[in-house]
Formats: sequence, structure tokens, C-alpha cells
Amino acid sequence: MELLQLKYFSHAAKTENFSHTAQNFHVPTSCISASIKKLENEIGVRLFDRTANRIKLNECGKIFLKAVDASEELLKKAKADVLDLAKITPIELRLLIMSNRQKITDVISEFKLRYPETYFTIHHGTSFELSNINEYDIIIADRSINSDCFEKKLWIKEDILLAVHKNHRLAQRETVTLQELTDEKFIFMTKGSNLRDHVDVFLHQQGVEVDAVIECDDPQYVQKYLKMGLGITFFPCISWKNQINDDIRLLKLTEPLHRDSYIYINKSSTDMAKTFSQMLEKA
Repeated sequence: MELLQLKYFSHAAKTENFSHTAQNFHVPTSCISASIKKLENEIGVRLFDRTANRIKLNECGKIFLKAVDASEELLKKAKADVLDLAKITPIELRLLIMSNRQKITDVISEFKLRYPETYFTIHHGTSFELSNINEYDIIIADRSINSDCFEKKLWIKEDILLAVHKNHRLAQRETVTLQELTDEKFIFMTKGSNLRDHVDVFLHQQGVEVDAVIECDDPQYVQKYLKMGLGITFFPCISWKNQINDDIRLLKLTEPLHRDSYIYINKSSTDMAKTFSQMLEKA
């Protein structure tokens, strides 16, 4: 019986929804379902009554939930007592995230489970943040940052592909030229965002102008509009890979477009910042 397993159970018991628990812990729903089933097998009784459309905490589950809640309170008190005894000061990590937000969010979630005494101050930055960059422990960006205070490491090399709706005229193609796209309607991130700046520089270098019919400051809504068939977009294949479904087709550009993302580690930061950066590198 594992602590994370009990955390899954506690959340699922209170929401009676495995999908909501999966979203809360940033894991697949199947992971939650398998963990609960393993817990039930270990205890020897069912904790939920299951139907085709929902789960419901049964009487055995209610008794077990009371015990889990009580144990969580005991663990919180024990942690507070230990920290007070050891005089441990919680460690702050200051992050400036300029690209690959979802991937970093997943790592933050895992890191917090391993090092709960750490807390984060996070900015999802734009260029105006660069005036005070020395205040950050770690910066993740797809652009060069000139500062002697940071160690720079290449983190992700990714292709940027063309994404179209499955009913689009190009959906059955594997490759496409930029010249074929001059009459297309594009969905873009807003000007000033890292991805938009990167794409604009590329299009300018290729001497191509395209028509932006939607500009949006949220990547998730860019992808929603794409799935609605309102236009096509440039798609970072690693950063946005979790948003691919059967409604989207990805095409390679004959004039390849790439993006490199870097981890910048402040040389004066704590060892905990270096530990976090190492976890990022392995993600």
C-alpha cells in the first residue's frame, strides 16, 4: 500500500470520478483505475460500486476513506513537527517559463511529490521579463538569453509541422510547400509570443505571407479552433503532442521548420534547482 495510491483513492472517493482524479494528478485515467483496483485487491474488498457510466463510493469505501483522512492529518502533523525540530526552511524555486509549458507542468507535479518542502514562484513570461532575469533560478526558453549568470543547456529539439483538420483538402498529404499555403486561413498565437515570433521570422526568411484569421494567446484554444476546422496552424510536435487526436493531421513542410528549447540554470542557485533541472532533462 503506497502513499500516492492512497492520495489517488482519497481524491477519487471525494469526487467519485476517476477522470477528474487523473486530471488533478496529471496522469492517464487508466493509471488511476489500475491503482484503485490494486488497492482493492490488496485490502480484499471493493471500495467503489461501478456501473457503466459512473463510480460510487460504497460503505466499505466510506470506512476506509475515514481512515485515510485520519492518516493524512497525522502525517501532516508529523511533517510539521519534524520540520520544526530540524528548523528546515522551505525552498523556493523561481521559474521563468517561455516555452513548453505543459511538459514543464508535468515535471513540476512529479517534483512536488518527491520534494514537498519545495514551493515554486512561476512566471509564464514574455520579452519584458528579461529585464530582471537574474532573479530566476531556472529559465526555459526557445531563444538565446545573454547573461553570464546562467549555464545554458540544450533541452529539446523539435520539428514544427503543419496541422490541418482531417477534412481539409491537404489532409491526405504527407508533405506540403509553403507556396501552397498562401491562400490558406491560419490560426496563430498572438504577436510577441515565442512560437509566433519564431514562425514569423521563418516566413519572412522564406519570403512568404499568409493570412491570419484567428490570433490567440492560449495554445489550448489554438488547438481547439484547429479541431473545429476554422483554419490551419504551425504545430510544435513535442510541445503540443498531447493535443493530437483523430481530428488532426500533421504534414511535413518541404522547407523544414525547427525549434530548439534551452534550460538556463542560474549559477548561484541552490542544489535543489539543479536537481529540478536534471529532472527536466530526463523528461
